[in-house]
Amino acid sequence: QLVFNHDIGLEQLVTWYQQNDPLSPWHTLSRAALFAQNNEELNAAREYRRAAESEEYDYEHSMILYRKSIIHLAHAEQWKEAVELLDTKPALRTAITKRFQLYLKVSFTASNQKTNQATQLLKDFVRYSKEVEEENLDGEIETKTITFFAEDELETLRNYPFEHSRELPADPFLGRVTAALTALQRNKRRNRHSFDNRFRNEMQQTPPTIMAIYDIARDAAEKIPIEGLTYLERAQNSGKFNPSEMKTLYDAERALFATHKLQIPNSSRRYLKNLALPPLVVVDTNILVDALVDKIAHNLELASETSLDLFEHDNFHKVLKSRADAGRINLWLPSIVKHELTELSKRHGKLKAKFSSSLVKPEVLESVLDDAKIAKLVDEIISEYSRWKPLDIHTERDAIDEQSDQEISHFLAEFSEIYDELTDMKLRRDPKQNRTEINGKTIFPEPADREIMAICRNLASQSLEGLGSILVATRDGDFTLTARAFEERFGYGIIKNSKMLNSWLN
Repeated sequence: QLVFNHDIGLEQLVTWYQQNDPLSPWHTLSRAALFAQNNEELNAAREYRRAAESEEYDYEHSMILYRKSIIHLAHAEQWKEAVELLDTKPALRTAITKRFQLYLKVSFTASNQKTNQATQLLKDFVRYSKEVEEENLDGEIETKTITFFAEDELETLRNYPFEHSRELPADPFLGRVTAALTALQRNKRRNRHSFDNRFRNEMQQTPPTIMAIYDIARDAAEKIPIEGLTYLERAQNSGKFNPSEMKTLYDAERALFATHKLQIPNSSRRYLKNLALPPLVVVDTNILVDALVDKIAHNLELASETSLDLFEHDNFHKVLKSRADAGRINLWLPSIVKHELTELSKRHGKLKAKFSSSLVKPEVLESVLDDAKIAKLVDEIISEYSRWKPLDIHTERDAIDEQSDQEISHFLAEFSEIYDELTDMKLRRDPKQNRTEINGKTIFPEPADREIMAICRNLASQSLEGLGSILVATRDGDFTLTARAFEERFGYGIIKNSKMLNSWLN
């Protein structure tokens, strides 16, 4: 699991598999992790793909491995192979964002010298239509459909390769973005375009002037706050400044953010990594169950004077608590999560099953699983994992409305293929799955999960004081398999382990 979840490459593990079980898919996976650790991108990509094709892994884990493969292909600039993988595995589209798919297709097309076609892909990506009412020559009102291009959306693609913890190769993608903007702006002068030209020209100076960069950021922020701050982010990530200058840029970004923070929703704050704003982590019930099992195990150790080895037990809940204690993140539990945890804690049979392989005497286990004792442990967990207090007491209620339900239903329906596969997998584990229906298909997340989705959508749209990104800590495939799509559509992230959390904490 360390290799799978955290991509830890261990040469000794690879050697052991070579000598003892060379045909094991875990041998392939351990080789992939070692290649990735050594920045051998293409070898890592191909080994991850080989591992994904093994029958050892279920649908959810195969999609994770295919996603790792296509990301390494992008870093290796193997555009043809990446696009072929995407075409061969259509379900992979649910595991990566539409912008990443666009990035791959544009880079592939441009690398084949089809530059005009690559530019058109970008223009098509930001092409929309809308109906307008106009008066005709006879004075009658007619409805017409007009086509327009969202140039602001195209402008944000300039930063796309630099938004990731590991920057993606910028070329040939950025060249085509510039060409698409030029084509759309040919007969117009655009302030934002001039901001980007000013910034690029300044960054080419030796050395760049911090005051000039700040002026560009300030002027751009007057029009679109997040874009102005992005220039300061790009400057800090450029590697062209010494520590003293970096401190000046950081202070400038903090000051500019303080001026415009009410106009910058939490969904956009994920781009401001250098500010290190603590994210708000909404913790799902499955993570809290681990915390409850941990507390029960501690009480059993005290009662039986035995050390329990819960090797298969996940410790992500401890990481979350540790980061919260250090002030790196804020933790919060919506009412629906508190309710679910309370109800689950009453099902002693499921809790007992967690200790089926331990050597604790049944009577000792029964004494610890006393209703009053369990209720006390649940109260402790709620206190430890629900520290943030929303200023608006109606935050949860206001998140659940008709528009929210329609948007989430439409979003889930787009990924019906992946939820169909996921439902089959869940039903094999537990036939009593509580799925919801959309368009006649009962394959979608349960009501409680959809409520969490709606609450986080609402939080991400706000400008919450002192907070950065909105994250959901969960291991539920209903969230994790479409994690990048949630981020792209609603502006909040999904984390299921410490590696994913650290990527947000930068």
